Amino acid sequence: MKNSIYRKGLAFKLIISIMITLGIIFILLFSYNLKITRAIIVKNLETNAENLTGATVARIDKVLSSIQKIPDNFAPIVELHLGSDMDMKALVALMVENNKEILGACLAFEPYSRNPKEKYFSYYFYRKNDSIAFMKLGNDQYDYFTLDWYQIPREMGKPVWSEPYFDEGGVNQLVSTYSVPIYDRRNGQKKFAGILTIDLSLDWFQEKVGEIKVYETGFGFLISKNGVIVSHPVKEFIMNETIFSIADERGSQELRQIGRKMIRGESGFGEISYQNARNGKPSWLAYAPVTLNGWSIGVVFPVDEFMADATHLSWVIGMLASGGFVVLLILLITIARSITRPLRQLTLASEKFARGDFEVELPAIRSKDEIGRLNTSFISMQRQLAQTIRELREASEQLLRSNEKLEEYNRTLEQKVDERTLELRQKHDELDSAFQELKAAQAQLVQSEKMASLGQLMAGIAHEIKNPLNFVNNFSELSSELILEMLEELNKLSGSLEPKDMEYLSGIIGDLQGNVKKINEHGKRADSIIRGMLLHSRGKSGERQPTDLNSMLAEYVNLGYHGMRATDNTFNIKLESDYDPDLGLVTVVPQDISRVFLNMINNACYSTSQKKKELLESYFPALKVSTKNLGDHVEIRIRDNGKGMPAAVAEKVFNPFFTTKPAGSGTGLGLSISYDIIVQQHRGQIIVDSVEGEYAEFIITLPKV
Repeated sequence: MKNSIYRKGLAFKLIISIMITLGIIFILLFSYNLKITRAIIVKNLETNAENLTGATVARIDKVLSSIQKIPDNFAPIVELHLGSDMDMKALVALMVENNKEILGACLAFEPYSRNPKEKYFSYYFYRKNDSIAFMKLGNDQYDYFTLDWYQIPREMGKPVWSEPYFDEGGVNQLVSTYSVPIYDRRNGQKKFAGILTIDLSLDWFQEKVGEIKVYETGFGFLISKNGVIVSHPVKEFIMNETIFSIADERGSQELRQIGRKMIRGESGFGEISYQNARNGKPSWLAYAPVTLNGWSIGVVFPVDEFMADATHLSWVIGMLASGGFVVLLILLITIARSITRPLRQLTLASEKFARGDFEVELPAIRSKDEIGRLNTSFISMQRQLAQTIRELREASEQLLRSNEKLEEYNRTLEQKVDERTLELRQKHDELDSAFQELKAAQAQLVQSEKMASLGQLMAGIAHEIKNPLNFVNNFSELSSELILEMLEELNKLSGSLEPKDMEYLSGIIGDLQGNVKKINEHGKRADSIIRGMLLHSRGKSGERQPTDLNSMLAEYVNLGYHGMRATDNTFNIKLESDYDPDLGLVTVVPQDISRVFLNMINNACYSTSQKKKELLESYFPALKVSTKNLGDHVEIRIRDNGKGMPAAVAEKVFNPFFTTKPAGSGTGLGLSISYDIIVQQHRGQIIVDSVEGEYAEFIITLPKV
């Protein structure tokens, strides 16, 4: 670019030099004017910001002062009537009835101070629609003794404004509470009795701050002592954001520093790079404290709006300067052309000649000066070069044709190589795909053989153990009956035996009876395991028939729950259901599908029961079941919020004899049998989705026919 400027003509250099000089002078004058104008505007803005924030704070402080006087004045009266519940209740109601600014008022006492059998004792009157409503605050869900509006004034011994909060269980609104401690001053002693409060809706603060109008898009906002947004044009920020979270989100350290000053109760005006949250415009920020409750008001001033006059003035000056530049440029061009036109014509012709246009017509310059002689020399050189250039062009065209033939051959060769490479790659992909399919088929065949061999092994073991186990169970029951008969005969002979002998024999028979009972219990448990192994080895049972799965699932949810309750009467679980009414009838073996449902529901109840024993009151069991019509299939989901399982366990839950329950609590056959029933017998699918410590969900998909 620099070289091209040097190659320009004299006229261009003259024009550029004059224009650059004038441009520098204009920029200096324009910058000085903009700096002075901006300083004046900023000074006026600081004064206006101080007046605006001060006036808003004064209005809020004035109203808060009058509101504070209500409980301050009523507190001594309430202390005089501590002996009369009726009088105190009437005084609290009178506070709300006579003061429309108050959303509600409460008189809350210390636990068991009014009634030894009643922990919570409070009067709460609040506005509901156009009337005054009453409730008694305090229960295990709304323990007001632990809340800030009760604890802080009680410990500090003086009235306090609370941080804004959502009064769930009370008036169910966003409020700030002013609390005054109440003391029992009878018998010459001063004893803390309770708290007298008034609730002020955050809507009131938002209305007062919303009255702040700054130019067109400026606005005011209010933060609490901890920096929580109490009032803001962006409603999503209220009680959900702090001035510090907004600063972090925008990466603004300046805004974070101003937030610290605001919560310390300082005032000021900050010229910071702040993109305001309402419209994203660059803005400045003024702030001042609300002295009565320690909150702070901020006012956002959009830079483009308060600098609009300076910007307009700069635009006008710029337009005038641009017009002057254009007029001056036209004048300079006219003068330069009259001086440098012949030289420029020769320069243009020589440039075309240098680019290879040897037939260019050189200008007719008739002057006898240096420019005329230079033009004559160019004409002579043009004629001599023209012949040489024509010969060079002919040789170049022949060389070009040879190069084109060589390039065509190279292009054809590359195309053939690319086609062959693509063909080989396709063959490789086909072989790789076939190899992967072969590996998958081999793995499936090996798994099928393993499961078939395992089923035969379990059937053989079960049949071999079944007969001796029947002898154990039958003879244990017979021995139990014989022991009872022996006890009857022993009781008949009690008169003829010594008491010590009688006691000794009774002890032996009792021990024998206990041993026989344990043999019978463990024999029955072994029998149930054998039956499970036989069912697992048989693969299917029963006949298929159209079945209402919604009714079946609901029935076995109740059965599983009550079965768990029978073994642990403290067990409770939240049951949720979402049954698809369009599910229709599904052709299944009902007794087998019911076993799947019952097994999974029992597992869910067991998992949540174990988690409940660990977490106690911080956790509540929940079980959700749902069905969904998928066209020619149905989907059943059984989900619990129990202990869940890691990925390593989830991969093995359908393996026979795999269990995570302690010894004696599970056989490890339930989910294996369920898998056979769903996948092999009903051609369905069963998937487990689980996160350890959070939930476990079984998803069953069955064909309708």
